[in-house]
Amino acid sequence: MSVQENVHAQDAAAKAVTIKVNNKPVTMPDRKATGAQIKAAAIEAGVQIQADFALFWKTGGAPLKPILDQDAVELHEGQTFTATPPDDTSQS
Repeated sequence: MSVQENVHAQDAAAKAVTIKVNNKPVTMPDRKATGAQIKAAAIEAGVQIQADFALFWKTGGAPLKPILDQDAVELHEGQTFTATPPDDTSQS
């Protein structure tokens, strides 16, 4: 690996963040993503969800916050999301 490739790899790793979707770790390449990008990365990571699932941000003891496909989210290490089938209204 050249010095330039190594620097690029280090920059990419510095921007990457690991979140959780349905209690499974998902590494995101950037610290900002849309709801659709979060679901796509989760699917790629093997989380058993589909692109049409509803996505929610778990914010501690507060109510779940819905994240639409087009919504941009600033991601933080360990941030937790739940994805549920579109006909599941339990949002657990």
